Amino acid sequence: MTEEKTPAYLVACVSTVENVEVGPEYGELSAEPAKRSGLTPIAGGPVTGAKVKVLEGELPEGTELMMIEQFHSMEALEEFYYSEQYQEAIKYRLDGVRMHFLAALDGISEAELAAAAEAAARQK
Repeated sequence: MTEEKTPAYLVACVSTVENVEVGPEYGELSAEPAKRSGLTPIAGGPVTGAKVKVLEGELPEGTELMMIEQFHSMEALEEFYYSEQYQEAIKYRLDGVRMHFLAALDGISEAELAAAAEAAARQK
């Protein structure tokens, strides 16, 4: 039996630095490794309005934007993030973006979901 690959997710919580633009080089340098890794934007937007609703707790002070991006696997996510091109791209966003957190989350496989459902049913 082959191991089932699950998607992985990159979750970002950021604020921008007033009067500082992110250089166009960031987008130019990050586009190719993003495409190669299968990056797919899932959700995101400004934390004001209807895009983001905090149900419990608080966002870090100054948070302006949250994003979730999907990758084919954790391996693909890490290949993207640690790629030479993306590491070079990061330099062009450092002055204009304050990263409150950037987290990588491994997805849950169908087998893991089924096992959890079975365990919950046995506990009833």
